[in-house]
Amino acid sequence: MSQFPHLPLKDSFKGDFRFKSGFRKPNPKTIENRENNRNHGAFIGNNANSVKEHHQNELARRAQEGLPYLDENIIPVFLQVDPYGFDIEALKGFGIEIISEEEEGFIIGASIDGFTSLERKIKQFVEEDKAVNTAQLWDIVLGKNWRVEQILSEELQHQWDRIDDEDMLVVEVSIACYFKAPEYPSRDKEDSDENYEQRIERWRKRYQEYEIEKDDFESARIEDVQRFLDNYGAEIISSFISEIDSFSFSVRLRGKILKDLVLNYPYVFEVIEKTVIDSPFAFEVDGEELDINVLPPIQDAPKICIVDSGIMEGHRLLASAVLAEKSINFVPGIPDTVADGVVNGGHGTRVAGAVLFGNNIPRNGDYQAPCYIYNARVLNGDNQLSSLLFPPELMEDVCFKFGDAHVFNLSINNRVACRTTHMSQWAASLDRMSHENGHLFVVSAGNISTENAQPNNPGIKDHRLAGRNYPVYLLENASRVADPAQSLFSITVGSICMDHYEDDDHKSFGQRDHVSSFSRSGLGIWNSIKPELVEYGGDWVAEKMGNNLIFKEATCPETVVSRGPGVARDTVGTSFAAPKVSHILAKLLVLFPHEDTLFHKALLLQSARLPEHVRHNPDLNAIRHYGYGIPDSGRALENSARRITFTTSDVVSPGQTNLYTVQIPNELRLQGQDFDILIEVSLCYTAKSRRTRRRINSYLSSWLSWQSAPLGQGIEDFKKEVIKNIENDVDTANDDPYDHPTRIPWTIHDHPIRGLVKEIKRQANANQKDWAIVKSYNLPSELSFAVVGHKGWEKDLEENVPFAFVVSFEVLNGEIPLYDLMAQVNIEVEQESQISLF
Repeated sequence: MSQFPHLPLKDSFKGDFRFKSGFRKPNPKTIENRENNRNHGAFIGNNANSVKEHHQNELARRAQEGLPYLDENIIPVFLQVDPYGFDIEALKGFGIEIISEEEEGFIIGASIDGFTSLERKIKQFVEEDKAVNTAQLWDIVLGKNWRVEQILSEELQHQWDRIDDEDMLVVEVSIACYFKAPEYPSRDKEDSDENYEQRIERWRKRYQEYEIEKDDFESARIEDVQRFLDNYGAEIISSFISEIDSFSFSVRLRGKILKDLVLNYPYVFEVIEKTVIDSPFAFEVDGEELDINVLPPIQDAPKICIVDSGIMEGHRLLASAVLAEKSINFVPGIPDTVADGVVNGGHGTRVAGAVLFGNNIPRNGDYQAPCYIYNARVLNGDNQLSSLLFPPELMEDVCFKFGDAHVFNLSINNRVACRTTHMSQWAASLDRMSHENGHLFVVSAGNISTENAQPNNPGIKDHRLAGRNYPVYLLENASRVADPAQSLFSITVGSICMDHYEDDDHKSFGQRDHVSSFSRSGLGIWNSIKPELVEYGGDWVAEKMGNNLIFKEATCPETVVSRGPGVARDTVGTSFAAPKVSHILAKLLVLFPHEDTLFHKALLLQSARLPEHVRHNPDLNAIRHYGYGIPDSGRALENSARRITFTTSDVVSPGQTNLYTVQIPNELRLQGQDFDILIEVSLCYTAKSRRTRRRINSYLSSWLSWQSAPLGQGIEDFKKEVIKNIENDVDTANDDPYDHPTRIPWTIHDHPIRGLVKEIKRQANANQKDWAIVKSYNLPSELSFAVVGHKGWEKDLEENVPFAFVVSFEVLNGEIPLYDLMAQVNIEVEQESQISLF
């Protein structure tokens, strides 16, 4: 048993609160539209008539040319609304189905009644001074050029004008299919408990009916898009992968069909090119043989699934841990082998080795593997996905076949940066399976290639030739993390340098612990912190007088190679950083086998520290490169005499807060003492998700945040402040950042200008961490924290959102026995109490 185990975090209470209704100052443009209602009504009406006329002309042309039928009453429309004052769900009252929410208030929609409801709204707005939200409908965009920009990926946009009608392509298509759920009943002041419960019961029955109607709605839309594509002879080559508000599939079609789908099919909101996997380069070497005896894992050891190019299962360094009888080949069209087919030393084999050994492969003696390995071969010998494999469908299949795996390691990424408006179908599938099945995904951040002919995806050499040097080019939009690394619930891992190298002719890019020259950076989608963690993946070495890039052993991580029985230092990549995080998770799973994945994730984040060169004065660029920093298995697994960690796993609903209190011993707070106390807090949660909306509070059914009490504030006053400050919105930009002089100086904070690092907020993430240093003499006798549940799009306010919450204290200077002192005053865990705050 550990000498310094983690301790349970004491519940102070759980309570309900009412969301503030909130008030936003009306946008000047909306005010102007209201004051000039006739002019604005005429403007919107004229644009709607133009769009309708164009649609009718298009239908006549299609009929003459024998093109697939489109409903005359379903009119695609691109409109702009007041981005903060308008509830886009209110578009249903305008007869408009939301296809997807875009940036700056733009909405891809479809009028489902030929603009009849819209025309009625405009008339009420102009003649009767009703339908005032029409003032918040700012614009209806003319033409169709917007569809190419909004629907297509950057790569397909670049190719668009060069796509011939007969060109054969494989693309991934996403179709909106949102069926609005019934509103959860709000409680009026005059409602008795009995009446309110009856209303809730009626809502529950209506919700059951809604779920049946929603399934029928989705089935009808699938049939509709199949009809459209079948009329052209296109080949749908995947299953339909469903999310709550959409479905996606992969299709092989000609350029003519693609253009008609993008420009005219009303329900499509995303079309991207077939996923192409980034492939790291390695030399063809046999590797150094080691005098090491790898023992099998313990009987109940965790299982890590390597989703990759296969594994050389008989390798002497891996064989004792690989569950070979369970291995599966998912690659179509090749012999049914699960072996690593990638030349130059393999890829999946190296990843498996990093999972088993982490950063340190022993040179001799006995070594017990920390986990079992599942081998899911999904890549062919070229380290690529077959065009017949649709990544989200593939991941569902892999997770079903390996349902008892504890961690899925994905050291595979698309070769281009992720899009930032909507969550990709691949990443969304990981989020959905994380929430529904409790799966834990560790995903590499992706690599910037050495060179690339694509102007929208330059390689390292291209950046340098353009005058963008290391590390500046790592912050370009094209260097953003690659799909599916933007997944909110996955742990995304970037790479840092092993060491620095320099000789007369060559020099590596970074020093030890600096970001690798190829590692993709954040921020992620909706300004989330991605990657969350970094590990040692190596670095390129460049010519001093040229632009060629080479490997040197000193800058390469040691990996298990498939050629021969040993190891080599002959490649670099985030591919080999990610499994080192899976290695730490394996150790956590061994020590805490009965905890859920959120608990393991939270302890993993809690163990992370920024590299020394940015730790004491981090800025936004440091967070973009390193996330929360380098994880440490020692801190994740246990504490020390100078460090203590408190943990809890629980659920919270929208409109509920859970409060926790940590007692601070008097010996630590004496005025004569001058200790620097590091306080670290991590929160991990999952919720249901939907793809057609943007921002975390529209993507997730519910979202969580946490707050800390100001120093010296008692639990009752803190409780009142939490309730007072709750807003039904993630945006706190109008809050006063200096409203309490004794707030803890958090590094990231819940306000974009309140923390040490500006322009980011910790609640923009589902994997949250923050930290601060406080003088010991400023600590109060107790310190309280609140985990708060917020409404997203889910109408069911009884939804339970699972979470894990971790708080640590560590003395950075001095030898005071912090663990023993704090354990003594916190050892008795009180029973949780339920307190109504109405």
